[in-house]
Order: sequence, then structure tokens, then C-alpha cells
Amino acid sequence: MLTGIFGTGALIQTDINLVLQVVMLIIIVVGLVYKSKRKFKIHGGLMGIAVILHLISLFAVMLPSFNDGYDYFTTATSELGVQTIWIHAIPGAIALILGIVLVATWALHPSNIASCSKLKIIMDITTLLWLISLMFGIAAYVVFYV
Repeated sequence: MLTGIFGTGALIQTDINLVLQVVMLIIIVVGLVYKSKRKFKIHGGLMGIAVILHLISLFAVMLPSFNDGYDYFTTATSELGVQTIWIHAIPGAIALILGIVLVATWALHPSNIASCSKLKIIMDITTLLWLISLMFGIAAYVVFYV
């Protein structure tokens, strides 16, 4: 296995995933800027890219890591790192599911802005859950590797 790029002892895929999460944050922020400019097609496309990147991150890094540490994550629940992982994973999973539903809804009817507008509260909840997951994912990285 390769070692990390930040000098923390994390695996390289863990460090690359951390960078990818920051890239997704930037994509989401840019997408929100386009939404505020009423450029909904660009907004939807950027959110779609963020969801695809999240799926890649989940299957390439996060699930394998979780599976490798499953016994630890399910038995050492009093440890700060494990609690941080769960607070990262649960909102992240919910945000990803909601993101997939929202992007799929938009992809099926990209010109129907009215139906998307009805989902604004779900979009806001999804963004909030993703931000919570991101913060606790970064915190988990710090707890385990810094």
C-alpha cells in the first residue's frame, strides 16, 4: 500500500479522498452560485457531477475502509474516533441517497424548474447533511491520522 501525501501516515487513497471531498465542496458552492443566478441547468449538472464523485469516493475508498474496520467501528463505540466516523457516515449516507434522488429527478425533467422548486427544502436538507458529513469526515481524518 502507498502512504499518504500529507505526511500523516494515512494511505494515499485516504488523502486523495480528502482532496476529492474539498473538490466536491467547491463544485457544490459553484453550483449554488449558478442556482442563485437562475442558471438551473448548470446548477443541476454540477450537482450531478458532485453526486457521481461522491459515489466514486464511497465505493473506491470509504466502503472498503469501513468494511476493513467494521469490527472496530461496531464494538469500540465509546471511542472518539468511532463516534466521529458514525456521525460522518450516517448523515453522509442520507445526503448521498437524497442527492441521487434529486439529481435523478432533475435529469428526468431538466426543463421543469417548477418541480425542482418544490424540492428546495429537500435540497437544503441534503446540503446541510452533506456539510455535517464533510465536517465530521475531516474530523475523523484528524482523529485517526494527525
